[in-house]
Amino acid sequence: MKRQLKYVILAVLLLLGAGYYGFFVSDMYISTAKFAVRGGRPVLSSDILSLIGGRGSTTSEAHVITEYIQSLDMLKAVNDKLDLRSHYSQKEVDFISRLAEKPNLDELMEYWKSVVRVSFDISSGILTVEARAYSPEMAQNIIFEILAQSEDIINRMNDRVQADSVKLARREMEYAEVRYAEARTQLNIFRRQNTDINPKATAATRLGIIAGLEAKISTVMVELETQKQFLKRGSVPIRILQGNLAELQQQLEHEKTNVTGSSGPELLRLLEEYESLSIENEFSRNFYISTLTALEATRVQSDSKTIYLEAFQRPTLPDAPGYPDRVLSVLLVVVVICMGYALMLLVVAAVKEHIGV
Repeated sequence: MKRQLKYVILAVLLLLGAGYYGFFVSDMYISTAKFAVRGGRPVLSSDILSLIGGRGSTTSEAHVITEYIQSLDMLKAVNDKLDLRSHYSQKEVDFISRLAEKPNLDELMEYWKSVVRVSFDISSGILTVEARAYSPEMAQNIIFEILAQSEDIINRMNDRVQADSVKLARREMEYAEVRYAEARTQLNIFRRQNTDINPKATAATRLGIIAGLEAKISTVMVELETQKQFLKRGSVPIRILQGNLAELQQQLEHEKTNVTGSSGPELLRLLEEYESLSIENEFSRNFYISTLTALEATRVQSDSKTIYLEAFQRPTLPDAPGYPDRVLSVLLVVVVICMGYALMLLVVAAVKEHIGV
């Protein structure tokens, strides 16, 4: 009698499970779409632009979209447009499959994750989204709305990045403009205070004068030595040459003093200060030009769509139910129930043996 009861229980379980999936479970339609996140080519390239507005791979954006599709924000957006609660809790749906009539957000979120699935193939960069619903039109509309919301968040992310890039580029340009103006002012002050537009050119001129004086001194010295061989030391030509030599040497010392004078290297100090101001002025000028270029490039790029969704398989409109696979579901239920029943019998037998019944 007990054995017959076991078989009756097993048969009832099998009939309930197989009967539900074979005859009573409501059909669901599956719509699928495939898309990818693509990045546009930069409009203009520059070193500064790469620092302030450079983009990496779009893989991160694809991961963001994957998480966003299964988020509460996506659920709320789609529910506001399509009234998911009413569709999934309709009376025509079997009571096991359908959503509770007044579900809370957690229940609705769990149901959303069970009917909407998204996968991301990192090797190809393709996202695949599928949605199940109790009508073909609803399944397709859900996918359309998911694509629209995903593109909207991509646009918002893109707009924010571009706005931040333009803001940063403008701030860098303003800083470079102030720095360049300050460098020009300091250089002009130096020139007015020292009455010398280009100390570098002045130094070159004075060095040329020194070289010329040294050449003349050498010539006079050679001529003086030659005259000493033929004339007496006190003769007029020798005294004239000696006077010329002394005058040239005095002039040479005066010119050298102007460059590296005994009281301090005045020209060298001016030259060093001028070089420092000139380098700062040139660097500030180049930096200012670079930031202007970067600002213009960022502004132009901000007017273009640099990242977007590209759907190469539009949401399908199913013409036949895709879920459940009744035959496979019935077989799976039978296997699971039989295995569970057998396991239960083993546990009961082990308990009886342990207590000695």
